[in-house]
Amino acid sequence: MTAHSDFGWRPLNRRTLLGSAGACALAVLATSCGLVTGGRGSDQARELAQALTDRDVSGITFAGTSGADAQDQFDRIVANIPGATWDVEVSSLGEISDDGVRPATLSWTWDVPGLDQPWSYDTTVEIRSDDDQNWAPAWSPTVIEPSLAENEGLRLSSTPAERGNILGAGDQVIVSERPVHQVGLDLSQVSPADRESAAKRLAQLVDVDPDSYAATVSSAAGDAFVPAISLRQDAYRDLDSAAAAGIPGYRADQTTMALAPSRTFAASTLGRVDEVTAEDIQNSDGDLIAGDQIGRGGLQEHFNSWLGGTKGVVVSVCELHEDGAPVTGTSRAMTDSDPVAGQDLHITLDKRLQEAAESTLADVESPSAIVAIRPSDGHILALADGAGSQMYPTAAQGQYPPGSTFKVVTSLAMVRLGDTMESTVNCSQDITVDATQFGNAPGYSSAFIGEIPIKDALAHSCNTAFISQYDRVTHTDLLEAAESLGLGQTYELGINAFSGSMPQEASSVAHAASLFGQGRTLVSPLALAAMTASAVAGQMVVPQLVTDREAFNGASESPSETASPTPSAPPLTSDEAEQLRRGMREVVTTGYLQDLKALSPDTAMGKTGTAEFGTDDPPKTHAWIIAAHQDLAISVFVEDGEGGAVTGGPLALKFLEAAQGS
Repeated sequence: MTAHSDFGWRPLNRRTLLGSAGACALAVLATSCGLVTGGRGSDQARELAQALTDRDVSGITFAGTSGADAQDQFDRIVANIPGATWDVEVSSLGEISDDGVRPATLSWTWDVPGLDQPWSYDTTVEIRSDDDQNWAPAWSPTVIEPSLAENEGLRLSSTPAERGNILGAGDQVIVSERPVHQVGLDLSQVSPADRESAAKRLAQLVDVDPDSYAATVSSAAGDAFVPAISLRQDAYRDLDSAAAAGIPGYRADQTTMALAPSRTFAASTLGRVDEVTAEDIQNSDGDLIAGDQIGRGGLQEHFNSWLGGTKGVVVSVCELHEDGAPVTGTSRAMTDSDPVAGQDLHITLDKRLQEAAESTLADVESPSAIVAIRPSDGHILALADGAGSQMYPTAAQGQYPPGSTFKVVTSLAMVRLGDTMESTVNCSQDITVDATQFGNAPGYSSAFIGEIPIKDALAHSCNTAFISQYDRVTHTDLLEAAESLGLGQTYELGINAFSGSMPQEASSVAHAASLFGQGRTLVSPLALAAMTASAVAGQMVVPQLVTDREAFNGASESPSETASPTPSAPPLTSDEAEQLRRGMREVVTTGYLQDLKALSPDTAMGKTGTAEFGTDDPPKTHAWIIAAHQDLAISVFVEDGEGGAVTGGPLALKFLEAAQGS
């Protein structure tokens, strides 16, 4: 027998055997380079390896099958391992057998989402020669993974990590695993023809989006359980069980889910945890697969990585249904990674105060909010949206004119011009600015018309007294006073929040309107609570919601809505704040918030506010209260109210009494 290497190879018939010298040369070359190049099937092996890497074997000439058929099988095998990439190389070529078959070793290296290291292994493909010395690879599922049998494929599944809890003030558990019923469809009990209609019927029954749920069902494995919603115990009891039982494949599994104490508890702030949808998976670049859970909205979404930890993943071989979906119970694991539990998130909400705020607003039909901040450290203790808000985050994101509560800002601007709360201002019946007439609220007491102290103008909310300062207090003065009290500051809370805005320039009339909180000045209930806290603390208070500052590293983007930058304002001084507190105290002792004198000790302070909106005649009004008692500053807001004192006053008293345990 004659020995030959791949270099300078001349055609031999397929019965030619390699001699010992040639075999040794081949072994040396394969060991030193990892691949023998040139001829005798090596080119075809390299072409196949590249085609496998590129996910397109349709152009390969195979022995015994077409490229199109091989491509169909290839796609079917890897369809259930989304987001994975791989690289295939020819690591060695074996000897040619008597019947012209040369084995090639393919080295696979996978990058699988969720695996902490590459998944690597070798497969073998036969490169076959015909009588005319034409070489072609023989297709088999084992080219992709050596244990694959016919009608099997690869599957990526996840092992959920234990999600961190959300802990409130004093490490009170706010969000933790609580019992639920997971309602969905068992697709093994639904014919393919009935799946879309069953999905939409169930979605309508449990009030989720029918099209989205139907899409999730459509993309799920043929015998999978596809959850539609997780219902708390009380909600599950209210479900129309007869209607549910009539839906093909309906199933309800008892499990647990990360939940707050109640459905409404700080709902817009906390967010929720849900099963991923088909759209989530499609937009995740392979990071999500069916069965994963993610945070949606609020803190759960912003800190999803912190709370959710790292899921474990399993790559397995399993049998496939005709439609390519994995057959449940047939998986055998090839490689996996262990889940890493999420971390607890510590926030400032006080469970008792949050519940008290929500209870206070329970019967308010209009959108409403109560925010409570501790001035000494800026901790947000309650961030409550009323039932009428219908889950909209009124407390943090509502944008409304502040009405007469803004007279606190105007008072600061006046103090900076040398006034005190004892300085007098003229409270007239009406005042005209550039042909626009302004007046006081209907029913304003005639006893406080004329020259009165600023504290009385605050206590009885004389509009004209503050409007009269329009040519003395400049718009820049007003902007700076607002900024010194925290309006327009940048929040870093982990939720979207609006801190207030004012126009950077204003006409005389618009400026006059701004002086008593009308015009284009906008605030949120959170912004006014922070303003009140600043007056109490004697310095600008920056609201805090999340105390785990390291949790912000790598958190998803959640920019706060803030005002346009204003000139750098001078910081609020203790003397300035003392003047504001004197004026706000007068509102309780002689003004519109005398109900708060019922609190013990009798030290409360505050300000009422009413802001007109809409086109009705007379116009509708927003009702505002800002108040402080001991180390607690609050804002109360009702979108459609009868005035600050009338609508907001009783709500403020009820909440503050609850706060002190009355």
